[in-house]
Amino acid sequence: MSLPSSEPLPNDINELPPARQRHIRRQPRSASFAERQILLDSLAKTTSPTLNFFMLAILGSLAIGVALYFNEPAILIGAIVILPFHKPVFGLSLLPASHKLGQGLQAVISLLILSALGFGAGSLSGWLQPNPTLYRLDLFRFSTFYWVDLVILVISTLLSAVIILREGVLPRVIGVLLSYTLLIPLAVAGFGLTTGLAQLWPGAMLTALAHISLALVVGILAFILLGFPPKSTLGWLMAIVPLAITLALISGSFHIAPPPTQIAIQPSPSPTQLAIASPSATPEPVVEHSPTATETARIVELTETQTPMSTNTSTATPTIEPTTYWADVDSAMGAIVRQEPAFDALVVTYLNNAEQVEILDEYVPQAGTRWFRVLTQTGETGWILGS
Repeated sequence: MSLPSSEPLPNDINELPPARQRHIRRQPRSASFAERQILLDSLAKTTSPTLNFFMLAILGSLAIGVALYFNEPAILIGAIVILPFHKPVFGLSLLPASHKLGQGLQAVISLLILSALGFGAGSLSGWLQPNPTLYRLDLFRFSTFYWVDLVILVISTLLSAVIILREGVLPRVIGVLLSYTLLIPLAVAGFGLTTGLAQLWPGAMLTALAHISLALVVGILAFILLGFPPKSTLGWLMAIVPLAITLALISGSFHIAPPPTQIAIQPSPSPTQLAIASPSATPEPVVEHSPTATETARIVELTETQTPMSTNTSTATPTIEPTTYWADVDSAMGAIVRQEPAFDALVVTYLNNAEQVEILDEYVPQAGTRWFRVLTQTGETGWILGS
């Protein structure tokens, strides 16, 4: 039931009786035009960035940069918690229904500032990092689309839109998930740009832009389903443009190199022996040597070769033979075997997680990536990227 038209409504929905507020928020389709308008004004006010938003954005971005520099997961978790809720995303999601271009422009500027802070923090961290690495943070996943991150993004955006509309508050817990999927890829892209890691730039940048665009699409769709459809053709156009941008970014990501896979190197099952025969009567002791983690893939083994002679003495001719070892593929998405140690080389075959390969050789180019020449169990030879 709507209030009588002769009775004026307050400018703030919070000035209405609590029961009436709940009715308007939970059933906006059955509310009057005036009631829907004050609800829209309330949502716009809730999603408008404040000074506290920008302060948290600066602190959170600095924490992200520190986490990338020290390769420390605990600092990264703290940074995600510090980051503010992504108000600009939901402010832009309301634009097709509200048509308030001033508030939309404010949301765009706020989103650009927040994105620039995250990207700048990652770029500065990579520029200062003497030995760029992210092996403890597992952020190479953002160099391409990952279905788990997309599911988290869609669900958290839908729940956030529902809570903002029904409760009139910002869901801080869900905002942590949004910060992880929206801002961390931007910082990773900046880190990859300044460090020259080809597997992070520009793949992580495309992923970040696609995540932001997808969040806008899901937010607009959520508000439409909750009772706030676009008011005009211009409003529908505002809703379609983010969808087109998202599809374009997703299609463009297929031309970017996939994230690096990881392989777990296993040492040889038995120590390598180095034996040299001596022509003297007293045999030389046998020296045992176990390979360490810092040794390269090639371990030479000298084998004793007896050469018969007319006399009773014998001489040893050492023969150098490369010793290979086995490794397990450690990647949930599997691994790609290529003809050459390069991201654009032709694909030989694909490997599954926990599949064993024989390490034949190793190559470390100037870019700092590490490649292993492997022999698969099906007899195919190629190069696999190791992290």
